[in-house]
Amino acid sequence: MTHDDGHDHAADHQHHDRPHDHDQPGPFADLGDEERIRRAGHIILDGVTAADAQGVDPDVDPMELAFSHLLEIEAIALAFDEAAEEVELDISPLMGGVMLVVRRLVAELAVREGVSQESVVMAVRAAIDDAV
Repeated sequence: MTHDDGHDHAADHQHHDRPHDHDQPGPFADLGDEERIRRAGHIILDGVTAADAQGVDPDVDPMELAFSHLLEIEAIALAFDEAAEEVELDISPLMGGVMLVVRRLVAELAVREGVSQESVVMAVRAAIDDAV
């Protein structure tokens, strides 16, 4: 699937139904940081659209599917440091993808509403506070 930017986004979503050996590098281990962040952003957006279509396949949980895809591209990495006896969780690529999506959406809303990005952020903050 290509969009106006000419990029083939279908390649971002090649998922495998085979089990993973997380001790071995996955098929996306050689992705650069920027590419991993870009793909994480697409997976986040996939999660949004999948949640809208949740009733289509009751056997598929969109959140679990998105999470598995984030693990697949190593946007979330869990490692055990034996020397320090600590578990390390790296979500940097995931957070980069979230920030990429949020920044783009804030910019798009600001343009459409004819307001500053700061106004959009303040409105979202107020909506979040009212939702809790």
